[in-house]
Amino acid sequence: MSYFVREIDGMECSDILHTMNAFDPSFPALASKHFSHGYWWIAQEHDTNIAVAFAALVPFFGPKDGVGYFKRAYVLPEYRGQGLQLSFMRLREDKARQLGWRMLVSECSGDNVHSASNFSKAGFSEFIPEQPWGAPGSIYFAKILF
Repeated sequence: MSYFVREIDGMECSDILHTMNAFDPSFPALASKHFSHGYWWIAQEHDTNIAVAFAALVPFFGPKDGVGYFKRAYVLPEYRGQGLQLSFMRLREDKARQLGWRMLVSECSGDNVHSASNFSKAGFSEFIPEQPWGAPGSIYFAKILF
């Protein structure tokens, strides 16, 4: 299958993002404030224009400026294993570099071996934050951008 991946306006596409976010019961609900800042991408099938995945990048509000956070990524189960999440990681990293950010951080559930593997493939390293922000058992990742 082939996909069309594009950056979107989170506010204009909030309905589809809300819907896709709700497919994963472990994700907290997204609020309007989430769509008004940051950057969003969506992947659609070329033939049908059906949305099959989304991802977000937002500023990380922590002790250092210039840090981006991979807020959310989701791929519909029947489209997994085709490199969409890794593509989203590269797009978000490119955007962070354009913005002049120096570092990216994120986390995933400790039992999400596929996401953890993608973080490693994308050049992220595991780390232990001073103040963990994810659910208990989360694995934290960081990547320095040069």
